Amino acid sequence: MKKIFAVAGLIISSSLIFSSCKKSDELPAPVVQQPNGNTVTAVGTALGNPSQKSIDAAGGEITSEDGVLTVIIPAGAVNTAKTFSIQPISKQLPAGIGNAYRLTPHGEQFNTPVQIIFHYKQEDLANTLPEFLDVAFQDAAGTWQAMTNTVLDKPNKKITVTTTHFSDWTYFKSLKLTPDQAMVELEGSVDLKLTTTFPFVDPDDAPPGTTTIPVYTTPRELRPDEILGWTYSGDGILVSSNSKAFYTAPDHIPSTNPEAVAVRINMHRKGQFLLVSNITVLAERGVDYLQVDEDYFKLNHNSKCALYLYGSFGNDPGVAGRSVTIDGVPVEADVWAPGFIRCWIDRDISGAITISANNHTVANSVLRKWKSDFIYTRYHGGVLNAGSPDALKEETIFTLVYRGFGRPCPSNVNLLFQFDPCLANGTEAEFTLSGSASITPPGTCPTVSSITIPRSSGLTPMNPTSVPGLTGFRTHVTDKDGGIGIKIEFDINNVTPALSVQRTNCHGTSFDPARSYGVGFEGFHNTEIDLAFWGTNELTLRGVAELKSPRLSTGILIEAWDGTGNPSHYETDGLMPATFKNHF
Repeated sequence: MKKIFAVAGLIISSSLIFSSCKKSDELPAPVVQQPNGNTVTAVGTALGNPSQKSIDAAGGEITSEDGVLTVIIPAGAVNTAKTFSIQPISKQLPAGIGNAYRLTPHGEQFNTPVQIIFHYKQEDLANTLPEFLDVAFQDAAGTWQAMTNTVLDKPNKKITVTTTHFSDWTYFKSLKLTPDQAMVELEGSVDLKLTTTFPFVDPDDAPPGTTTIPVYTTPRELRPDEILGWTYSGDGILVSSNSKAFYTAPDHIPSTNPEAVAVRINMHRKGQFLLVSNITVLAERGVDYLQVDEDYFKLNHNSKCALYLYGSFGNDPGVAGRSVTIDGVPVEADVWAPGFIRCWIDRDISGAITISANNHTVANSVLRKWKSDFIYTRYHGGVLNAGSPDALKEETIFTLVYRGFGRPCPSNVNLLFQFDPCLANGTEAEFTLSGSASITPPGTCPTVSSITIPRSSGLTPMNPTSVPGLTGFRTHVTDKDGGIGIKIEFDINNVTPALSVQRTNCHGTSFDPARSYGVGFEGFHNTEIDLAFWGTNELTLRGVAELKSPRLSTGILIEAWDGTGNPSHYETDGLMPATFKNHF
C-alpha cells in the first residue's frame, strides 16, 4: 500500500504543472522564515607540506602540491621579492570540498589584485552543478565570506576570483540537491531536499558593489521565488512542496529504471537550471540479513573487510559459477552455502548487491551507507568562562560512517560469526583544545587559578578493531529499527605541549608541575547514543537536536575549587555539561 508523507526540502512555485507528474500531489507551501544561520567556524589546522616560492615585482605563480589551487601574482603586485606559500589545512566549512588552503604571508596586502584559481574535478559536482561552485575566505572573526566576482571556466574546470589579500581559502558547494542518486526497495521511499549555504541576501540579490557574502555553516531551504517546480514521470508517487519532495517507489520494477526526479531552479542573476536525482528501484529478495566486519586489517586479505550474507542462495555452484557484485563491481565470494555466503570487500564500497549462480540471479539486497558529522563541546573553565570569546574549550567534530543492512537482525537468522561491530572506514575525529580561563573562588585571600592553552589540534581515524591501542578512538554499533545505537570511546593524550596552571593569591604566585593535556568524550564515553537514518545517506540524533551530559567539573582547573565552602563556588560556577549535537 502506498504511503504519502509531507516533506521539507526542494524548490517549487505555483507555476509547477502537475499534469506532467504522474501520481503526484502538491502540498501547501510552508511559511519560509530567514534562519539564524551560523557563519563562524574554528580555524583549520595544517595538513601535509606547503608549496613555497619566491616572487618579486615581476610577478609569478604558485600551485599547491595537490594541484587544486593556483595563485597568480601579476607584475607590480609586490614591490620586492617575498616568499609565498600554500599550506593545505583541514576543512572547517561544512560545504567545503576537500582541504582548505592557507595562503601566506597571512594578511598580505597587494598593490593590484591577484588571481586565486581552484581546479575542480567531475566528482566535485555530485549533488550540484559547476555554476554553484563558489570561493570563500575566512576573515579575522572566523566568518567565511564568499566572493561575488567568481568566474567559471567550465571547459577547463576552473573557478577564479581576484583579491588583494591573503587568508584561508576554500571552494564549496553553494547549492545542492540531495540525494543525487539513491537506491530503494519496492515501495521504499526517499526524501529529497534542495538547500543553499547562502543567506537570504545571496549573490543574486546583493546590492551593486557588494564584494562578499557570508556563508552559512547550516544550510537553508531555497525561497519559493527561486524554485520553478518539480517534475516526475514514473510508476511511483512524488509529493513536493517548495524545497522538499518525497518519492515512494512502486510495488514493481518500473519500466524505466532508474527513475528521474528533476527540479528546476531560477537564480535571478545566474539563470535557470535543472538538477536531477536518479532513483534505482530494487527488487530485494533472498537476503534476510547481512553483516560487515569492518576490521580491515585481516591477514591475507589485502586490508579488505568481511561481508556475511544470510538468506536463501541454493547449493554452491562452485568457484567458477559464483558471482557477487556490489554496485556493479565483482567481489570475492570464498564461502557459499545454501543459507550463508562470505565475501571480501573494499573498505568503502556500498550499493546494490546481486548474487548469481551459473549466470542466474538468485538473490538481491543493498549494502547501505550513511554518513554525517557531529560536534562535541566541553568548556574547562566553568560557566563564567564559557561566555568568553577565548574560552578554554575542547571541541571535537566526529565524522561517523555506518555500513550495514539498515534493520535489526531477524529472529530467524542465527549469526555464524560473532565480532564487535563498529563504524566504517572514514569515521574520524578532528579535535581542538585551546583558550584561556581564570577562576577566582571567594575568600579574603583567594587563590586565582589560570592557564592559557595555545591552539592544539589533530585528526585521528577510528581504530580498526584488530589493532587495539593504535589510537584512542573506538566505536561499537547496535542495529535498531530506523537507525543505530553507537558507543564511542575517545581519549587522546598529550595533545598540548607541557604547560603549567598558575596559582596566584595575596602571598604570591606559584605554578603547578608542567604537564600536557588531552581530549576525550567525557560525559558520553561508552554510553549508547541513539542515531536515526535520515534520507538515504545521512545520520541524525534521534528525536533531539542536542544531547547534554551531566554537569562536569572544570577539568584542567578543578583544583581551583578546593575548600571553598558549602555550597562551594565549584557547585555554582564550575559545573557545566558537555554537549553532543548534529553538525551541518
